[in-house]
Amino acid sequence: MAFATLTHSFNALLKAAIARASKTRLQAAASLLPLATTVLIIKVAQAQPLIPFTEEAVGRGLVYQMQNYFQTGGLLGFGCGFADLDNDGDQDVILLGAHFVERFVPIGKVGIFENDGTGHFTDRSTNNGIELMPEGVGFAAADYDGDGLIDLYITQMSFDVHPSRLYRNLGNFQFEDTSAAAGVELLAPAQAPAWGDYNNDGWVDLHVPTYHMAYGSGSWSSNGVLDKLYRNNGDGTFTDVAPAQGVDNNGYGFQSVWFDYDRDGDVDLYLSQDRGHLGPYFQSNKLWRNDDGVLVNVSAESGADEALFSMGIACGDFDGNRWPDIYVTNLAGYINGYNRLLLNQGNGTFLESAAAAGVDHWVTSWGAIFFDFSNDGIQDLYVNNQFVDNTMYHNAGAFPCEAVTTELDCGGNDGTSWSSAVGDIDNDGDLDLLVSSLSFNVELFVNHHADSGERRWLEYVVVGQAPNTKAVGASLDTRIGQYWQWREIMAGGNGYLGQNDLTVHVGADTVLAADEVVVSWPGGKTVRTLTNVPTNQRWTMWPPERLGDANGNGLVTLSDFWVFVGCHGRGVEPGCEIMDFDGNWQIDDIDFYAFTGVYDDPVEDCDRDGVIDLAEILGERSLDGDQNGVLDECEEAGVPGDVTGDGLVNVFDLLAVISAWGPCPQPQNCPADLTGDGTVNVADLLFVIGHWG
Repeated sequence: MAFATLTHSFNALLKAAIARASKTRLQAAASLLPLATTVLIIKVAQAQPLIPFTEEAVGRGLVYQMQNYFQTGGLLGFGCGFADLDNDGDQDVILLGAHFVERFVPIGKVGIFENDGTGHFTDRSTNNGIELMPEGVGFAAADYDGDGLIDLYITQMSFDVHPSRLYRNLGNFQFEDTSAAAGVELLAPAQAPAWGDYNNDGWVDLHVPTYHMAYGSGSWSSNGVLDKLYRNNGDGTFTDVAPAQGVDNNGYGFQSVWFDYDRDGDVDLYLSQDRGHLGPYFQSNKLWRNDDGVLVNVSAESGADEALFSMGIACGDFDGNRWPDIYVTNLAGYINGYNRLLLNQGNGTFLESAAAAGVDHWVTSWGAIFFDFSNDGIQDLYVNNQFVDNTMYHNAGAFPCEAVTTELDCGGNDGTSWSSAVGDIDNDGDLDLLVSSLSFNVELFVNHHADSGERRWLEYVVVGQAPNTKAVGASLDTRIGQYWQWREIMAGGNGYLGQNDLTVHVGADTVLAADEVVVSWPGGKTVRTLTNVPTNQRWTMWPPERLGDANGNGLVTLSDFWVFVGCHGRGVEPGCEIMDFDGNWQIDDIDFYAFTGVYDDPVEDCDRDGVIDLAEILGERSLDGDQNGVLDECEEAGVPGDVTGDGLVNVFDLLAVISAWGPCPQPQNCPADLTGDGTVNVADLLFVIGHWG
């Protein structure tokens, strides 16, 4: 409690100092506006009211008290975030850093909370297979084994007792510790991990930063364990390839993120490191470019090698030029004690522009996230602060940004705030904010911008190409008018010690439909372009090889045809995206003929009128009352495939087809020509086989 009192007093003093410095910092930012105009190419948002968030954690069932003291390794933080752990289409919550919440509940309980679909939660933290993790600090969530369920890797800031652990999701909020068998049971002080498929083999790999010095010890010690890059072998095991890839870094790693900074289709690796400016035994931030599965250190030449007390990372397109930017937090009170904004110039380099953007933020801060809280189509910035309320920066499309924390009432508890994450907890089209702070219950700030109807939105669920079922590493470009928005699916990164919703969110302002959406699956080899995509809706984005297969059994058959029939003749509705082959957001005859091109059941013309039965049924459903894919009039005339007329389809019908092989002398009287094309051939054999019995 003495610490809390001291912190509160310090907060008041620091707030006053910040207020005195605000005018000076804004003047400095204004002097750099010519620089800002050279890198900022997004639109200026239309003036719309900003609507306050409401803090509703306890009322919605999120009861998780953060401990009021540091972990063994020091004041480094605990993570929070979102993942759809039960595949029901809504975001569940993962929390670390629990306090003694009851007499006999020890510290270290990992918080797992199930979302009921309305943004209300049930505590699933006990009897789920996840053990107590007293030094648990960070996590990243992805489907590492390709079974369609999101798994968890949880790190611990422990030197010799508590290892980091991999928990395989068994479904129904049950987990299995596979750390030892998988080869990722890391006994070292580990921080914020990230998943990404660096070698494009379809299996997500895992990067884990290690933090090398115990807090206050002054000793260089991490049990000799450097940063890890665990390559997924595809059989449930991993191999550490960090030395081979040159990423076995020996710095004070805080947070890593996989993102495609050069937009060549594969994910690159950025690492935020503490104390980088203190050299020579400390490390600056690092950027490794991915060259076809080989990681190349381009830190210095890219300008991304910031050397500071670098902690959290925000990663996303902050200036709207379709190139991902980086924001890293810092410790105030030292030389150059401000946060850095590295704007991606699109040529392999970054330009530090924090002051010009008004987000230099001379306050000690930890987590940071880029996200569009107001649905105006422009990324904003949220920063977790150590000594004062957290800060929300509103990006209206022209630098400098404006701090709007007070207006939005989302500053959080007045204390040490480490981690935050965003996700649409109630599926209403705006991003809600989860915040973790020392000594307080977790906070959930519910966003009401979509409820107001002032601005519209789009959300995309990208279906991955197995085994990367959640499409981690996919990117999406959305064009509304002349303006583009770029998003990337990141499992870890864009924050600190936790993870954001894997559903992609795009603000659409007042526009009724996006003109163009370009989806690029991980690796960049599979790309689809969709047009006229309506806003105020969550859409599923299917890779080309899954189109037509509504039930996901790997075949396109009669059951899928009836789904197509239900979607045909109108604009795409949720559930029908899988039938829009040409991506124009209309299910029409062009899509039908594409559907028949992948149809795995026999395509028949039983009445021999030159029109396949499926097409006739599509035009008039009553022609197939029993929905077996055959015109009822043909069934009344006899059994399809019964050439011999004995009421059965068997070997005698095969022999009849073979004996009549070739062009029909009398096409109107040719029983063996079952497909009606005037020739008895292999198609007729397949017709018989398809109706055997």
